[in-house]
Amino acid sequence: MHKPMPPLRALVAFEASVRHASFKLAAEELHLTPGAVSQQVQKLEQWLGYPLFVRQVRQLQVTERGMSYFSRIAPALEQISAASEACRERSSDAVSLSLSQTLAAKWLGPRLGDFMRRHPDIEVHINAANHPVDFRREAVDLAIRHFDGRDPSLDVQEVFDDAVRLFCAPTYPDTTALQHPDQLGNATLIVATPYPFWNDWLSRFTTIDPEARKRIPALYFDQTLLAIDAAKRGQGVVLSNNLLVQEELERGELIEPFGLWLPLNKSYYLVHPRRQPLSRAAMTLKDWLLEQFAR
Repeated sequence: MHKPMPPLRALVAFEASVRHASFKLAAEELHLTPGAVSQQVQKLEQWLGYPLFVRQVRQLQVTERGMSYFSRIAPALEQISAASEACRERSSDAVSLSLSQTLAAKWLGPRLGDFMRRHPDIEVHINAANHPVDFRREAVDLAIRHFDGRDPSLDVQEVFDDAVRLFCAPTYPDTTALQHPDQLGNATLIVATPYPFWNDWLSRFTTIDPEARKRIPALYFDQTLLAIDAAKRGQGVVLSNNLLVQEELERGELIEPFGLWLPLNKSYYLVHPRRQPLSRAAMTLKDWLLEQFAR
């Protein structure tokens, strides 16, 4: 059964009027006259059956019931706006991929040229951000997400089973007499905020007690990319995974001195909204990404 709806133009006029506490300022935002905004608000008041504002000379004050109504409809209007903008920006020949900054730089970047050579007609947009993408609000088709894989709203496909591993420059063990994990007290721990597993790794593979760990010198970075670079330059030992340091290992810029892996309950997953069909461009990029991860 169709449910009665208030007039959308009246809702927009009301929402803008509350934010600005002024019909005049709301009218400027909506490219209307103050009288037209006032009329739209009156229509909404008639539809609801109660006043939304107390109208005074040069002052507009929202009523208690008006503010309660605003708090309910404002998020819905924002969601409609964001969803509409996302759909408007999408093109059948364009695709947007979201992934972390480090994964974009260390893994995707060196490979992306292959996709462009194969599919020069597809326009690729990379959204490199360390926060999980909100598919409802952002114009993104696909994402590579590091999590436990549980989200019923998403189509989820595991692409890399993550494990925490320790890396350093080839000369670092000799300069710090680092032959065993229990000797990490002589090293500098490079801590990447997005990869906070040092305590777990030390607890599993060393006998260093919690108090002694606090005395180990440490460098802190808010990006894994910077932490890996510091390790490559011989500034300490870093925790990462094989996916992010693949090139450094192949070039001999980093080594894995102990070969100890700490399993995680998180992996890298290729995800997209379950109920939203992928465009031709998005499906082409998805197939290519799965091919690259399978290598």
